[in-house]
Amino acid sequence: MEEPKEVININKNCIKKKKSHMFEIYISKVLKQISATNGITNNAKQQLNSAMCHILKYISSLILKLTISGRKKTISVKEVENSLKIVLSGELLNCALEEGNKSCLNISSSSAENINLSRQQKASIIFPPSVVEKFLRNFGSSKIMVNSLAPVFLASVIEFISYEILELSVNFCKENKHNRITIRDLELSVRSDVELNLLFQKLNLTFLGGGVLPYIHTSLFNKVTKKKKPLNAAAKESHHRFRHGTLAIKNIKKQQKLSNTLTLAKTTFEKIIRSKFRQFHQPNDGLIKISKEVFVVLQYFIEQYIVQILNHSNYLSIHSGRVKVIPNDILLYLFFKNENQNNPYILSKLNLFSLDSENLLNQQSPTSNMTSSILSDNSLFTEPSLTNSNSDENNFEDDEQPQLIEE
Repeated sequence: MEEPKEVININKNCIKKKKSHMFEIYISKVLKQISATNGITNNAKQQLNSAMCHILKYISSLILKLTISGRKKTISVKEVENSLKIVLSGELLNCALEEGNKSCLNISSSSAENINLSRQQKASIIFPPSVVEKFLRNFGSSKIMVNSLAPVFLASVIEFISYEILELSVNFCKENKHNRITIRDLELSVRSDVELNLLFQKLNLTFLGGGVLPYIHTSLFNKVTKKKKPLNAAAKESHHRFRHGTLAIKNIKKQQKLSNTLTLAKTTFEKIIRSKFRQFHQPNDGLIKISKEVFVVLQYFIEQYIVQILNHSNYLSIHSGRVKVIPNDILLYLFFKNENQNNPYILSKLNLFSLDSENLLNQQSPTSNMTSSILSDNSLFTEPSLTNSNSDENNFEDDEQPQLIEE
């Protein structure tokens, strides 16, 4: 009985620990350089890691296209610089290129004594060039060679972007008086910076559950001029505590602060998702269960998508000189976004044209109304009875009479 116990203990010792994905460990190390007191939540770390991986994947695909178009067999620093000039802009681009050149100079100026050190240590960077090289090689699927300095240059640039995001998020942490960086802090740090916001908009990246940047358009603060009423009518009305619109603006500010939380009811949302899942699920597939985390992620994504639609449709309503959003604003935004939606204003014109045509048909002459009434009368189109055997002959004779008169 004791032998199998020993085997089980050996197998437990042989189990390896799960490694963190890509840049998760290195993000916390970069944060320690900025501030030793602040930390970061696991959810924020995972989402920042996935954002850095997506940016790196996009840049590496551009680098491969530039090398193929230039008819080269190896990826060098020149292709990395050109791809960064396409993606980044402004001071972010200049600082990123400076960091990349600095890391390449550190490797070239390293002495012969530092042969045993890795490229990461020679360049004095935190993000590993070996992980970046996997993206440049397209995880072994591309046949293009990679220069030794190209992954070092790109790793330092990705590290610099993450450093900028974490530095801004630490400032938001201090303002809100908490120590750990959340997804809300990451979202505010990206949206507050112009160049990072352009980068994330270009790649269509958002932090799930990050909320919305607090902003109210100036047109909502404008006072509405109303006609003065007589004194007797004004005395009868009840005096309001606030002016018109102040409570609405307070409610907007409150909802913008709580935009990182869920608003829809979870139970009803789960019922809808399960009912939709049953429509696509076939009995031959077997039993499939849905975890609770899937519902949370879907709810965050759908609510964020609805908020984005309402935000852009609000700009359309403000442009047209209105404060409230109407259904045509939402339809027009979806039409501009090319989401298989027709232009609502063209459809309204077509509907008006069809209504006008119907009105014209109704306003016809009395002779046409007479003909329409005759045609509508069913008594004239009764079927011939079986007793009248000569009915066909009589009809034939009547048809022939006009021909004889013309002759």
